[in-house]
Amino acid sequence: MVDVRFYGGVNEIGGNKIIIGDEKNSLLFDFGMSFSIAHKYFSEFLQPRKCNGILDFLEFGLLPNINGLYRRDYLEHVGIRYPNKPAVDAVFITHAHADHSSFIHHLREDIPIYATKATRAILEALDVTSSTGFTEFIWLKETFSLTQKKDGTGYRRLQGRAAKKERDIKILDGKKVNIGDFEIEAMPVNHSLPGAVAYIIHTPDGDIVYTGDFRFHGYGRELTKKFVNKASDIQPKALLCEGTRIKEFLDKSEEDVKREVSWVISKTKGLVIVDFPIRDIDRMNTFYEAAKNNDRKLVINLRQAYLLKLLEETDVNAPRLDDENIRIYIPRKNWGTITCKDRYPDYIVEQDYENWEKEFLHHKNAVTCKEIKENVHEYVFRCDFFELKNLIDIKPKEGSAYIRSVCEPFDEEMEIDLKKVENWLDHFNLLPYYQIHASGHAPGDDIISAVTKINPNMVFPIHTEHPNLFYKMLHHKTNVVLPELGKDYSI
Repeated sequence: MVDVRFYGGVNEIGGNKIIIGDEKNSLLFDFGMSFSIAHKYFSEFLQPRKCNGILDFLEFGLLPNINGLYRRDYLEHVGIRYPNKPAVDAVFITHAHADHSSFIHHLREDIPIYATKATRAILEALDVTSSTGFTEFIWLKETFSLTQKKDGTGYRRLQGRAAKKERDIKILDGKKVNIGDFEIEAMPVNHSLPGAVAYIIHTPDGDIVYTGDFRFHGYGRELTKKFVNKASDIQPKALLCEGTRIKEFLDKSEEDVKREVSWVISKTKGLVIVDFPIRDIDRMNTFYEAAKNNDRKLVINLRQAYLLKLLEETDVNAPRLDDENIRIYIPRKNWGTITCKDRYPDYIVEQDYENWEKEFLHHKNAVTCKEIKENVHEYVFRCDFFELKNLIDIKPKEGSAYIRSVCEPFDEEMEIDLKKVENWLDHFNLLPYYQIHASGHAPGDDIISAVTKINPNMVFPIHTEHPNLFYKMLHHKTNVVLPELGKDYSI
């Protein structure tokens, strides 16, 4: 008998953790952070302690208490026995957003992880460029271990290359994956992150479809339509369907965003400053095209440059770093030597930057605040919340504009951050600003249409704060099951 058990994504947006299995095999689909729980107990400067292994996460229900799922170093350091056998045979990731993938960090390294090439690239970019303490997605760095000193006089902490272990990341290449009696088929879908997939799981007891996060109003809408058509052909026994925006209607498509952004750029004489999600390649393409059509260059940050470098080895339609309409912003850091290079040799300038950043310092498309200040009409400058300090160096002149292309605040912390952004904009005379955004999730009418077309025997609403709306709108067409955490549901 095949069972489905939910450890996250129930009555909340994100935090997806779903196990599908029988008496022989067990598969984990997504392993993401619950933002609602995390924000309830933690903040930017109040984080779980690495010294306590997984215990801080277990304390507040951020991680499920599953024996055999977690890494040896974290368990043994706090006195928990490390089981010989993994709890699951494999992990399948739909996409690299934190609410679907961030807890890969805690997984034991002998569990294979299946993901698309683009998802792997994004996770690698996070591993290399992130400054947080819980981003070990591609490489696990063994902690709490000692190694003998070379001179034999004692021990030192294991670190560096000796502590680094590569996880078993298996790339989904369009072929079906067979694990025991399960056959897993990944289907590309459009979302606000490249490399997103849905899954069709063929089991001895019938087919299960897991949507991941999806939409029909992005540039890759045909991928989502193809997935829905394929899912409808098999008439699955169960559909695990995201419902982030089940109570909303479509307000803008990605094309609408491009049209509105182009209009703002066309009428702006000064610098155009924009904020859009750092890894949203659809949105980057939107601003790239809008800038190009108005004879401007899109200026991206170093983390985006590193990601684009990795994505060049994938089939993702993303701007290339050597494109004449792309510029890479090199911010002033530490000593700020990048803007006074005539006074310092290159090796001194490079000491201001991380190793992964150094390769971009001499890139032909690199720019600093000096170039932008001198030619404000030539650029569309991406600047998110954490980069607002760069405006002090650029000092945008009268006639500049700010476009905010991210979602509206949905909790108190985000409202506080937005108020801070507005204070900065007010200081630099950038108010009022333009709010131009399209969601990465399908609205309610598209969700209901997709579920109706797929026509499953039962629907499990997940990744939503309003699962009851699925029942209200669909109970006369299919069996809507409102899932509970930790409960087994037989398929």
